[in-house]
Amino acid sequence: MDDFDNIAQYPIYFAPGCKLLQLQPALVSDVYDYLHKLFGNIHLYTRCCILDDAKQHDEEAVFITLCDSCFQIYGETYANLHMRDFWAVYDEYKDIYPLGDKEDLLRSELKTTFCGSLPQKHIKNWFEEWEAWSTR
Repeated sequence: MDDFDNIAQYPIYFAPGCKLLQLQPALVSDVYDYLHKLFGNIHLYTRCCILDDAKQHDEEAVFITLCDSCFQIYGETYANLHMRDFWAVYDEYKDIYPLGDKEDLLRSELKTTFCGSLPQKHIKNWFEEWEAWSTR
């Protein structure tokens, strides 16, 4: 993760993680709303990090995520993305705009929701095999 003073100097994307988006859409909506109130224009990024096409990110941008896999994969794959963990961003800005009661709810919900560390190599191999088979 790199450091820079103004997080809003680049387009900002919120990549909650595909599993979290699928299992906890209301929670994702709450976090998105929080980030929107904090930064204004923010884009919701709903693609799965494991199946994402590396040619999609030509612009320099900030990716804020709740998912460990997204953080790791996007951070390792794209040199032009400035990765931020949501909780690190929240720690920086919570004095300006706190979540209040929703913070405890969000933290407890995230503990019970699968989000993170998918077997990337296995899934990519499976996807490549499926893609080769389906285009025969």
